[in-house]
Amino acid sequence: MSKFQDLVIQNGREIAVRPGDHLFNQGDSDSNVYFVKSGILKAYYIRADGKEHIKSFLPEGSIIGSMVALVDDDPCSFSLVAVEDGAVVGLPFSRLKEAARQDIGLANVLIDFLSVYGKRKERREYELLSLSPEERYSVLLEGMHDVAERVNQADLAAYIGVTPQALSRIKRRIKS
Repeated sequence: MSKFQDLVIQNGREIAVRPGDHLFNQGDSDSNVYFVKSGILKAYYIRADGKEHIKSFLPEGSIIGSMVALVDDDPCSFSLVAVEDGAVVGLPFSRLKEAARQDIGLANVLIDFLSVYGKRKERREYELLSLSPEERYSVLLEGMHDVAERVNQADLAAYIGVTPQALSRIKRRIKS
């Protein structure tokens, strides 16, 4: 476990979650970063037409927070919900920033984390804008096969940007 994760776990508040439990909703104010100890979280947007668009799945070991809420105190731009029974640890971002100001090693770990986070966001953007749904599904299977087996078909379809029926057709094509 990294120094970053250790800090969150040792200084944060553990929260037990069940499927459907929201840590925050789009539009809420929430200045916490969350470390996923067990289970899977789903980060998603509600579009103007009411449809859900899944931005990411967060399995054990993941850390997430709404960057606009953490940095600017703006409302969260997405919702964060548990997909499985699990446990997360929440820590106010202000405590993390203060600890990083006091410890150069932790500051470097935080920089590394933010770099990986930015890279992951760029990859996801590329997938959504440049790859076909079939290619996005293949990327999902390659990078998060265990997650793909643990979430439902509707969520997988929303993640790759198709209907559940279209995902069924993609799965059939890949098998043959």
